[in-house]
Parts: sequence; structure tokens; C-alpha cells
Amino acid sequence: MSNAAAEESHAPVTPYDPPPGLDAAIQAVPLVDASKKPAKVGYLTNYSFHIWYQIVIEVMKRRGEQYGIELEILDAGLSVENQIAQARELVQRVDAIVLTPANTTGLEDVLKIAADAGVPVVVEANPVDGMATMVAICDYDAGFDLGKWVGSNVKNADGSPLRVLDVGLPWLRPCLLRSEGFVDGVRSIQPDAIVTASINGEATPSIAEKIAHETLAEKGDVDVIFAMDDETAQGAYRGYLAAGFDANTVTVAGFGLSGVHEKEWLMRREALKVSQGMFPEYVGLRCIDGVVKLFDEQPVEERDQTPTVSLTADNLEKFYPKVNGVWTPDFNAIAAIPIEGSCTKV
Repeated sequence: MSNAAAEESHAPVTPYDPPPGLDAAIQAVPLVDASKKPAKVGYLTNYSFHIWYQIVIEVMKRRGEQYGIELEILDAGLSVENQIAQARELVQRVDAIVLTPANTTGLEDVLKIAADAGVPVVVEANPVDGMATMVAICDYDAGFDLGKWVGSNVKNADGSPLRVLDVGLPWLRPCLLRSEGFVDGVRSIQPDAIVTASINGEATPSIAEKIAHETLAEKGDVDVIFAMDDETAQGAYRGYLAAGFDANTVTVAGFGLSGVHEKEWLMRREALKVSQGMFPEYVGLRCIDGVVKLFDEQPVEERDQTPTVSLTADNLEKFYPKVNGVWTPDFNAIAAIPIEGSCTKV
């Protein structure tokens, strides 16, 4: 972890204000039929300050309550060492664990600690060697779909190649795959597209803003800002404006579309034109349902693949209709999104 990330590991939390209809939406999804259920589940998360994980945590709590499960949350603050130490502590007082790994490598120790204690683990988002099951999208394929949307819908009037700023998180392989898929998707439509720069936004908006500002001041204007999540997309966009470029000539393509701010920005049809929906509410459900299955020794898929789709102002309300004026997930619509049979790259 960089010094900047260490300093920002306790970044301000982006609060989640659950929609009034959230409980009803969750309760409409049938529970897993299990003969035994964990009484307490620990969640080892990576950066809970992020709106995406604020939503995952809230839904996990509410879904857990339906099963009679108590949820305890420990945040690693982007540190593998913290997460391993937290695992040693947590296995002494929980029946099962959900793990969002702090890095692509080094978390195998968590699985060993849990296995030695007889505690099953559901992994979320980022694979760990030896895992029983993981709840995740196919990151490369999702990035490719988003890139195809941009390649098909964002074109320079003079026919010049699209210039792309890639805002990633290089220590997590899923984020690298999103960037790689996005560029390949754009180039499947516009082969001459140029990646002006790839920067590390460190999953933190203020860092993405600073680095984007510095990079674009040196490299010049871009047509597209791609980011592996919406919060760093917002930071990079602020950096783009601070560098003196025109808000009306850039397209922001994000990942997640988690919070109210992101949805409202998309619906205004301004710079944010598209975001690859990852549906954190649905992921929270699948994590708790997966823990129940694993604890009950039911068969599980090694990759419990969750759906994703390019969300725009034209289709957002299909998946997040406004119920009493508030964006509320439609779990049936989300579950109906087709998923890949297998991931192109893992």
C-alpha cells in the first residue's frame, strides 16, 4: 500500500441512506432452505468507506436478520497485514466469514486460519487460491461490454481517435481486468483509440483527483475518463476540470453506479454517460445466502457469478425504479440479467 493510500485508509465514509422500500425488496427474495445456520458471521472488508461497500454491508445486515444472523464488520483499511490479523481475532467468535480481500495475493493465510478453526469463508470480488466460493462479476467481460458501449456511442466529430484516461487500482486483479476489458471493448469498435495514461486512483476520490489533475495537465485533454469505480471516476473528473478542460467535451464511464449521487448525475445526461452496474444490493444478498449454504454444507459454485449491465439514463429505472421518489433495487429485474457461462479472463 502506498503512503498516500495509508494516509487515506480512513477516508471519509460516503453514507448510504437506505430507501424505505429496501426491506420489502429484500424480503421478496426467498431465503435459502437450510437445516443449520450460522448465528454470527464476520465480514472482513477492505474499504468500507466506499459507497459500494456501505450498501453491501447494509444489505448483509438486513438479510442476516432474516436468518437470525448477527453480523460483525472489520475493515482492513487496504492492508493485507491488517486483514490477516483481523482473521485470527475474528475466527474465535464467529461461525462463518465473508472476505473482501485487500489485495490479489497474500490472503491465502486467511483461508488457512479459518479452515484451522472450522470456519467456512465466502470470498467477495477478488479470488483467493483455495477458496470454496466467490461472489463476483466477470470483470474483464464487464469492462469489455462497457468499452463496446463507449466505442459505439462516443465518437469524435472529426474522426480522430478517442483519447482515454484509465483510472485503475493496479494491486487488485479484478480492477486490472476491468481496465483491460474496457480498452479492448473500445478498440473492438474504434481500433485506433489511445490510452493517454493509466493512473492509480487508489480507490480514493481525493487521490484520483490529484493524480488526474497532474497527469492531464502534462498529457493534455482526453475524450473519455474510465474508472474502475464511480467514486474515483468522480475524483478524476474533478481533476479533469481543475486542469482546465471542458466538462461538455468529456465522457465519464464508471463502474458500480452505487449511490444516489451517481444515479442522479447519470440521469442529468451530463459527463457521466454510462456506468457498468454491479448491483451491490444483490451482491450483499448473495454473500449472506452463500454463507448460509456453505455453513449448511450445501453445494456451492466456485464462482457465484453476479449480473452486470451497462447502465444509462435510458435503462436505469428498469433496475432501480423510483419507489415513492427513491431509487430502489428491483431484485427480479437484476436477477434476470443474462450472465456469462464462464469468464473470459480470471
